Amino acid sequence: MARSPLINPNNNIITDSGSILWSFIKGEQLEFPIELAFIEQVSAGFIFEAVVVEALNEEFSTKYPIMVKPDGINTTLSVRVPIDRGVWDAQTAYSENQMVTYNGAYYEYFGGNNIASSITPESSNLWEITSASTIYVRFPMLLGSTWAQQPVVGFPTYGFFELRVTESAVNEFPKTWKPVRGMVQLLFSPTDAVPDV
Repeated sequence: MARSPLINPNNNIITDSGSILWSFIKGEQLEFPIELAFIEQVSAGFIFEAVVVEALNEEFSTKYPIMVKPDGINTTLSVRVPIDRGVWDAQTAYSENQMVTYNGAYYEYFGGNNIASSITPESSNLWEITSASTIYVRFPMLLGSTWAQQPVVGFPTYGFFELRVTESAVNEFPKTWKPVRGMVQLLFSPTDAVPDV
């Protein structure tokens, strides 16, 4: 049996869909879903960590930075995991960010807090179809507000983003994945430049 040489690898066992670019106007506060297809149920004891690390931004640069700013600002982002309430029941009161199963599909509730309704999730505009593999990363309004270089008209600033997923420590050998990496771009904001009243 012939063997492949060690110095000529041609199989990549671990792949991803490439790095991403989150683009925000400075001062925006938004939440984004990320589906983790390799996890069947995100509420089953995983640890999620999402961070943004300030890049070494150069004033009036038109290129992406390639280095982390020494002693720069590191920001840990909040990650929301929907609360799995099991099978939908018309008698049960539900609150926002809770998830149920109904007719073989997952639905997340967005209709207030502690509300019961006999309208099924598939017929209600208060429920949205979702996946048990979806988490939500929250980007706060103040992200980048203390970076050394601030965005100006035509010249954004950047940070490096990564999401880490770790199995529960009760496992003998907890696996850790880093499925999403990329950059955060902050664009100039006229409303950020004008003091609030």
